[in-house]
Amino acid sequence: MTSPVTLSGYQVTLRDVARDDLEMVRNWRNDPATREFMLSQEIITPEQQQAWFDRLQSDPCQRHWLILYRDRPIGVAYIKTINEGETLEQPTLVEPGLYIADLDYRGNILAFAPTLLMNDYCFDGLRAHQLQATVMAGNEAALRYNEKLGYREVERNQDLVRIALDPEDYRVSSAPIKAFLSRPGRR
Repeated sequence: MTSPVTLSGYQVTLRDVARDDLEMVRNWRNDPATREFMLSQEIITPEQQQAWFDRLQSDPCQRHWLILYRDRPIGVAYIKTINEGETLEQPTLVEPGLYIADLDYRGNILAFAPTLLMNDYCFDGLRAHQLQATVMAGNEAALRYNEKLGYREVERNQDLVRIALDPEDYRVSSAPIKAFLSRPGRR
């Protein structure tokens, strides 16, 4: 079992997904508004969700967090290694992802907070060399969101866009967002 990792900052907390969260997370994941832009759009059964969680407990290549804002669960974030044989202890390439399930915070500046925490953790804590993600080509909102964080497009086909983020591009691009979310009185 991997050691728990809790991250806090930018007004949010990321804590490991727990067994008691599974049904809520499954319902979020199965919601058509959430599933619409996911690479895998199948409906997840309770048994599939439980099996996923059981595998996750001993997988050193990925971590899934519940996103909390003012102790209220609003979504899920994850990171996983990309290169075969690498673990999160010494990753070169990491794939982050998240979804905001709570409609009150989707499309809001607060949606950047969990990504900032994950990216800081990946670059500063894990010393990853690069983050990469695959986004559906039609998900213009996600592409714009990631561009604001410094991601660059590295490959595109009809359906998918692969994007990459280097530490320096992230530091420069994220500085204004971090400053805004870190201002006193933003709670």
